[in-house]
Amino acid sequence: RIEKFYRRKDYKVIYPPVNTERIIEFKTLPKKEEFFLTGCRMVASKNFDLVIKACQKAGVKLKIFGTGIEKKKLMGIAGKSTEFLGQISDEELTSLYRKAKAFIVAQKDEDFGITLVEAMAGGTPVIAYRGGGYLETVLENKTGVFFNELTVESLEKAIKRFEKMKFNQE
Repeated sequence: RIEKFYRRKDYKVIYPPVNTERIIEFKTLPKKEEFFLTGCRMVASKNFDLVIKACQKAGVKLKIFGTGIEKKKLMGIAGKSTEFLGQISDEELTSLYRKAKAFIVAQKDEDFGITLVEAMAGGTPVIAYRGGGYLETVLENKTGVFFNELTVESLEKAIKRFEKMKFNQE
């Protein structure tokens, strides 16, 4: 993106700090529960509408943390299998990261993706759009799976593929 927007080839990437220590400090990993997790600022660019629809179509339970200008709209399209958690504490978030079956992210131009790094630190694999900073942090079929298009169908296929796979929490 630096090359594209600023036309510079002489740059160094400096990754943002991520406090994974608070997440990995626990000695034992909990049993995974039957829900998928997503969340942060509820803005259109995060594509939570796509995540909600794909989870509904795949028949899986989804929990969403955070708040923002899109929340009311998102609640309008969500069914009974989607739970909105609102603002939560760091302790609650850590617990969710560690218990979720997978963490889903679907932003097109995410520069890094702190939330998915936190989820992976908690032993939770991710389902991520194949683009942006996600390509630098997700190891395909080891720490998560990718989907190639920002469509409900592409994400639904990734969820179904994920459901057939096994991941090592550690």
